[in-house]
Amino acid sequence: MEYLSLYRKWRPQSFTEGFVGQEHVVRTLRNALLYNKVAHAYLFTGPRGTGKTSAAKILAKAVNCTARGESPDPCNQCPSCQRINDGVSLDVLEIDGASNRGIDEVRDLREKVKFAPVEGNYKVYIIDEVHMLTTEAFNALLKTLEEPPPHVIFIFATTESHKVPATILSRCQKFDFKRLTSQEISGHLARVVEAEGLTAEEEALRLIGRETDGGMRDAIGLLEQGLAYAEGKLTAADVRTVMGLVETETLLTLGEAAAASDPAAGFRLIQKASEEGKDLPLFARQIAGFFRDLLLLLWTETADQVHFSPAEKEAARTIAERLGVANLKRGVALFLDAGSAARRGTEGSLPLEMAFLRLLTEADTAQATAPDQLVQKVAALEQRLAQLEAALENRPPAPRGPAAKAAPASTVKKGPAVATPPASTPAVTPSSASTPAQPPAASTGLQPFDRWEEVLEGVKQRKRTVEALLREGTPVGLRGNQLLIRFTLEFHWEKIREVEYTRLVTEVLQEVTGQKLIPQFILGEAGNNPAEENSSDLLRKTLELFGGEVTEIKEEDR
Repeated sequence: MEYLSLYRKWRPQSFTEGFVGQEHVVRTLRNALLYNKVAHAYLFTGPRGTGKTSAAKILAKAVNCTARGESPDPCNQCPSCQRINDGVSLDVLEIDGASNRGIDEVRDLREKVKFAPVEGNYKVYIIDEVHMLTTEAFNALLKTLEEPPPHVIFIFATTESHKVPATILSRCQKFDFKRLTSQEISGHLARVVEAEGLTAEEEALRLIGRETDGGMRDAIGLLEQGLAYAEGKLTAADVRTVMGLVETETLLTLGEAAAASDPAAGFRLIQKASEEGKDLPLFARQIAGFFRDLLLLLWTETADQVHFSPAEKEAARTIAERLGVANLKRGVALFLDAGSAARRGTEGSLPLEMAFLRLLTEADTAQATAPDQLVQKVAALEQRLAQLEAALENRPPAPRGPAAKAAPASTVKKGPAVATPPASTPAVTPSSASTPAQPPAASTGLQPFDRWEEVLEGVKQRKRTVEALLREGTPVGLRGNQLLIRFTLEFHWEKIREVEYTRLVTEVLQEVTGQKLIPQFILGEAGNNPAEENSSDLLRKTLELFGGEVTEIKEEDR
């Protein structure tokens, strides 16, 4: 007897048996069948392996089932259902949109839809990967789709609905198939294993559910491959071997090397994975997920969020505490980028090694240079104050620092100005000691921005890596329609300025505030443009330093 793959054997045959995780789709279609309100065109969209084609075939069987009666589900026993299950029905045609994408194929389809069904009540056309049709083919299909014969139902399936023209979308009922959760996948796999008379560890099924990106077909295929490899009870180690995953022990050792700032140990582990033929982009994604789990371990111990066994959890918590939140967030971002680079290039393990090295050196550099940067800023501030005093007293800058403490403090000359300024020229005169200085917020010309946490939460819902980068910045304030966001590390500043990330932050700002705000990312204490401190800033700082006010000298007073 011909062997039938598990994913084909366990394809759902009705809406109530074997159909997992798409309750919103199942309920709507069953009600449409129950109340005889089946539409003439449907669009099923969602990730691969989530049940789009299966739902299309079940709907095709239900509308043509001769023994369905009052039930919305097909009987799977009548001749019509049997022929559809066997793929030999003349009334249900499955078309691959990728290989039948031209205008000629669609013209042929338009001619065939005119003929009445041979056996059942409806002719059902299931077009898979419909987004692959050409623009001309879509245009040729449009009129037929708008006013089809009463005996025709179109069901389109696609993984990329954004490529389907709006004119087609507006004529279909659209159903979004969601990614299945790891719990839904592992639960269904357990039923498959039990029904097949096989055995598998619960941890092995959870690992399959976690690593298959929400697709049931991929999960069942991986289960079948693992069972063939195990030749008995399927274990988590078998699944890791089949998928090319490294053991959690290797990830913990890598985390210990990062916590100990030992690049040699980290390089050895990465090289070992490369020599064993591991999938390096997958390995990089594993490391990023490992750092993510360490982050969660600092905040929660929920089993479905943290992927550590009880024996591994204590060692993982120790590593997480030694690395700290900032380094863990940096590790997630660095290894996600390294995985993308490894997938694109031919450099082998180099992107992963450099990511590990940057994780260590950038953290050390940030800690080591912080005092030096503070000293430099203080020295720059002292020099600027000396220049301001010299400008007011018309003398060379006085020395600053310890030598200046022995000298008597300089005073601002009171009384009339030494040099008469031209007409209508602002001049600085000392104010009384009781006159309050202008508050800093007003002097900067920036409006405060108090919705930063809402922006961070909105970015987090879109893309967690961008949110992690944005948390390294500080909102300085609003200047017109610009939100100034300051970063202290050049790495974060350069990364957040990528076009995709900037566009995402701009969209979230508009959603949160209702205004078209533009983010301006600046580097360092005073931004990345020293020229922005103009003469008005110099005058402002002088007023703040000496408590003066601006007066106007008229022509008659000269």
